Amino acid sequence: MNFFNELYQFLIQHKKETAIGLSCLVALLGLAILAHIIQKNIKNKPMIYVEVTQPIQKEMVEAISATGTIAAEKETTLASKIPGKIKSILIQEGQEVESDQKLIQLESKELELQTEIAQSAHRSAASAIDEENYKRHKALYEEGVITKSEFDKIEAEYKAAKADKERLGKTVELQEEQKASSEITAPFSALAAQILVHEGEVIAAGQPLAELVSMDIVNVEVPIASQNIGKIQKGMEAHVTVDSSSQNFKGTLETISPVADPMSRTFESKIKIDNKNRILKPGMFAKVSIIAQRHPQAITLPKTALVKKEDLPGKWIYTIQNKKALLLQIQTGLENKDDIEVTSPLDLTSMVVTAGQSELYEGAPVSIVSPSHVTH
Repeated sequence: MNFFNELYQFLIQHKKETAIGLSCLVALLGLAILAHIIQKNIKNKPMIYVEVTQPIQKEMVEAISATGTIAAEKETTLASKIPGKIKSILIQEGQEVESDQKLIQLESKELELQTEIAQSAHRSAASAIDEENYKRHKALYEEGVITKSEFDKIEAEYKAAKADKERLGKTVELQEEQKASSEITAPFSALAAQILVHEGEVIAAGQPLAELVSMDIVNVEVPIASQNIGKIQKGMEAHVTVDSSSQNFKGTLETISPVADPMSRTFESKIKIDNKNRILKPGMFAKVSIIAQRHPQAITLPKTALVKKEDLPGKWIYTIQNKKALLLQIQTGLENKDDIEVTSPLDLTSMVVTAGQSELYEGAPVSIVSPSHVTH
C-alpha cells in the first residue's frame, strides 16, 4: 500500500499541472490497481488434488471374440454293405476302439459256404486250361501239320476255358468281399458313441449300425463377423473356454471359408484343438478368442487416465511436472477392457493423472493424494 500512498502525495503536490498530465497519472493508477488485483488472484488459486500412476511396459493383444460349437475332427456312421443277421456286438458304447478293430459280426456261415463253392469252381476251371496242349497245336498249325479248322477248335476251347476261369475268379472275389463285409470294423481309432442295433437283429444293406467319433483332436466351428474377417488369417493362435471347465484351451485357426453364409453374412472358420484329455465334447458351446495382434513390449496406461472433454479431438492425458498439470496429446494402439497402448513417446517415469482430471486445466497447481506406484 506504500506505493498507493506515495502516488497520492505525488498527485496532491502536482494538482496544478495541466489536465493532460493529470489524465495520464489517473490511467497509470488504474493499471497499477488492476495488476495488484491479478497478482492477488493468482496467489489465491486453489490447489487441485489428483491421483496418479506411471506407464508400464507389458504385453498387449488384440483379440477377436466369437462363439462357436465343438465338433469331432472325424466322425462316421457305420453301415453294412450286405443284408444279414447280427451275430455278435463286440463293443460297448463309450468304449475306445482301434483302427481296423472288429466291432460287429454278422452271421457268415452261408457266405463262407458260397465262397468255398466259388473257390472250388474256380480251381476246376483253372485245371481245365491245358496250356501245353494249346502251344503244341499252335506250333503244328504254324508248321502246316494240322489244318486251320483243327487249330481253331483247339484255340476256341482254350479261350473258353480261360474266360470261364476269369469269370469264376471274379465270383470268388465277390464272395470273399461279401464274407469280409460280414465283419464291421473301425476305419480309424475312435470312441464308440452309439450302438444302433442289437444281437439277433436282421438288418438291411446300408442300415446304420454304430456311430464313431474321434476325440483326440476336436474342431471349434466359429462364424466370424464380416467386419473382423480382414483381421484374421490361417495359423493364428486362438483360446477357447467352455462352461463345464475352468481350463483355457489353446488352439490354431485351421480354416476360414472364402465366402460368407448368405443368411448370417458370417464366414465359417475352424479352430483345431488337442483334446487328449477328452474334456471337450462334440456339441458343446464354446467362447472363442482369436489373437489378431500381439505387442509384447507395449507402453500402457489405464483408460482412466484419458481426459474426457468434448472440445479435445483425439486422446489426451494430464502429466505432472513441478507440481503443475500439463495437457499432453497421445497416439494410441491396442486396447483392452482396462488399458490402452501409448504409441507416441512417453517416459516410463512420467506421472500421469488417473483421477481428478475434470477439475484440471493447463498449468493448474496440483497435489498428489495417491502414491505413484503402478496400479494397472
